[in-house]
Amino acid sequence: MNIQPYLNEITQLLPMNQDLTYNPNHWLNYNFANPNIAPRIQFIVMNYPNLISRNDIISYLRSTEMDLLTGFLLTMIWGHGAGPHGNMDNRGPYKVNEMTLDIANTNFILTNCHHALNRNDILTAFNSFGPMSRIRVNFFSKFLYFLGKALNLERYPLIFDARVASTMCRLNSLNTNIFQLLTIAPGQDYLTYESYLNIIHNESQLYNIDADKIEYFLFLNV
Repeated sequence: MNIQPYLNEITQLLPMNQDLTYNPNHWLNYNFANPNIAPRIQFIVMNYPNLISRNDIISYLRSTEMDLLTGFLLTMIWGHGAGPHGNMDNRGPYKVNEMTLDIANTNFILTNCHHALNRNDILTAFNSFGPMSRIRVNFFSKFLYFLGKALNLERYPLIFDARVASTMCRLNSLNTNIFQLLTIAPGQDYLTYESYLNIIHNESQLYNIDADKIEYFLFLNV
């Protein structure tokens, strides 16, 4: 993947400032089956009204009051939010409801993920989300990224969604017009995710640029 022509643009990006707007009432008014969810949604709306940034989530996950479930919900609301480069996904509350129906399972997944990343074990953290309903790599990689950054991992996980995958394909293609005929999506297995991390972190080291600046560039340039 050749990012050299875009180095000036990439170095000037500020991924921590990427904030996405959301509709608080859309989340507050949803009838979540799990009683643990609504109070946390209320906390989020009270503390992060209308928009959430990457920095907000990382700062929360670093705080002494950090609760993994709240951090996960904060990530899911951010991930379903709207920005200059995408529309709001109104399926968010429904999907989160499905993800969290079994609170014991949800807490086990998030705790296992946290413990794994504390050991710098991205494989186990990735596989932790296997039993969770209605979630794929494009969303749980967001939580891996935020938690990895909060834990100050040097080689941290990165967000891997369809926008990122599409730009990677374009940067490796001689005929970008072909992508008008295709729908690009990230692979869902760990080996694919590990290959993606290797590519981005290798570019990061080669050009001395933060890895998430490269990921953010890929996200912006579909």
